[in-house]
Amino acid sequence: MPSKSPSSLDLPVATLASFVYFVQGAVSLSAVALPLLLRQKGWSISQISTFGFVVGLPWTLKILYGALSDGLPLGGKRRKPYVILSSLVSMVSWVGFALFGSHLPLLTIFALSANVGFALTDVVTDALVVERSTEGNAQVYQSLAWGFRSGGAVVGGFLGGWLAQTVPYHWIFLITGLLPLFTLTAGFFIREEPVSQTASVHSLVKPIAQSFRALVGGDLKWFSLLLMIGTFSASFSTPFFFHLKEKLGFNESFLGTISGLAWVGAIVGCFVYAKFLKAIPMKKMLVWSVVLNVVNVLSIFLIQSRVSAVLLSLVGGVTGYLSFLPLIATAAFLSRRVGIEGSLFALLMSVNNLGQLVSVFIGGKLFDIMGLVPLILLSAAVVLAGLLFIQRMKLDGHESLLRSGQNGL
Repeated sequence: MPSKSPSSLDLPVATLASFVYFVQGAVSLSAVALPLLLRQKGWSISQISTFGFVVGLPWTLKILYGALSDGLPLGGKRRKPYVILSSLVSMVSWVGFALFGSHLPLLTIFALSANVGFALTDVVTDALVVERSTEGNAQVYQSLAWGFRSGGAVVGGFLGGWLAQTVPYHWIFLITGLLPLFTLTAGFFIREEPVSQTASVHSLVKPIAQSFRALVGGDLKWFSLLLMIGTFSASFSTPFFFHLKEKLGFNESFLGTISGLAWVGAIVGCFVYAKFLKAIPMKKMLVWSVVLNVVNVLSIFLIQSRVSAVLLSLVGGVTGYLSFLPLIATAAFLSRRVGIEGSLFALLMSVNNLGQLVSVFIGGKLFDIMGLVPLILLSAAVVLAGLLFIQRMKLDGHESLLRSGQNGL
């Protein structure tokens, strides 16, 4: 159901997006407990990075979820049933994680299925947002969604650190399993027109083929490379977490505190972007995105005490989201009005998520070889190389390119 004016928001969709992203942020309740649980089992930093890579793989398959939503309606609707089903999958998986987390094979299975549920909810919600995005409201939708994600992460960070220090870990995972109730409830209020499309292999494969065909041409080719390059800033995330815990001596509660403060900064960043920066040309904002990302990476060297950790976590949250939101807004802009919004945007986000997972995996291996300081410097250099791809982008004419690609299928 389209918006009545170019700048207006569809309230149920905006509410769902807010809840979905809030839950994604609030899942950080377990962000301190999970790696510490694995460390208690005697795992090395490299092994923990590998585990994160494996259980995060469902987030790289978002194109498949987008194709299901675009090409396989349930009960005559493409989005609403998937929101409800995926929320239920996430809930059941986290409860299983809490009950059987001491058994590694089951822990891995439930972590994988939980991420399938979260990723599917994310893709379908993004499709709803993209369908309703215009030049007048695209940045508002993204700022709203990611602002709520930041709010959820603030709650998850502060509360998760405290819980990790005071209660058994399985209780934290059980509380996390209650979060999808928000998205489950919001899903029932989505207004969606029925479609007469029937399911077939062609209806599922076609949007995937169209999306991949579009990805190798024009702006989308350079933009996807930019996404991959930018995610290398995640390469030192796991080693740095244990540097804070084991070298600087930060306890669980303080780790949660600085995580929460970073997300407080992210909320400020979302507000600044939506209020003051959304009118800046996309290409210019992408350049600043890369520059700010490099600054964030190098600022890690300044964290030497609790005071510096607090200050830089807060400031880094602001600049981190000022560097991230332009990428998401550009992805939504490049995916609109092409008939496969869910699949194409999901593919772009899959590229981003795959880049993060590969960066974390490679970073864990490189840490064993070169240590933390060279790894941070390498990350900054790789991120800076993203400027080369921005210079090749035009950010116009993408719709005609996509439609010509679809006509060839």
